[in-house]
Amino acid sequence: MENYELHIADPPIRKNGCFQKGHIPFNKGVQMKKWMDGRKIKKVLKCLELGRKSGNQDLAGSNKKEIVGIKDGKLTAFKSAVDAEKILRAKGVRISARNINCVCNEKLQTFGKYQYVRKRAGGYSWFFSVEIEKYKHLVD
Repeated sequence: MENYELHIADPPIRKNGCFQKGHIPFNKGVQMKKWMDGRKIKKVLKCLELGRKSGNQDLAGSNKKEIVGIKDGKLTAFKSAVDAEKILRAKGVRISARNINCVCNEKLQTFGKYQYVRKRAGGYSWFFSVEIEKYKHLVD
């Protein structure tokens, strides 16, 4: 009678919740249908398809809206608050996308015990382009 030794592979060693450098996942280079159930594959593909259509709401830039700035009676349109920040900073205007969004959303802000709604940012009055009728009186 021969003796056989049973060897059980050690689980991958993790450090701080991450696999160590050089660890190769069990499914690397293997087709999905060889290691995943058919129902699960359909569910994953359906979620991927939905995600591609509507976009991931958690990713930056997925909720951008067109905005308009008014300064000295002149309208300036931008694709988003971040786009406006980049363009205006290149021209030397000190401004941030966060302040632009606060003006557009008419967000209530606090300064000590005082509360106010910000009206301008970077010398511009800002609003969303879909609300243009509401702010036409500011243009010459």
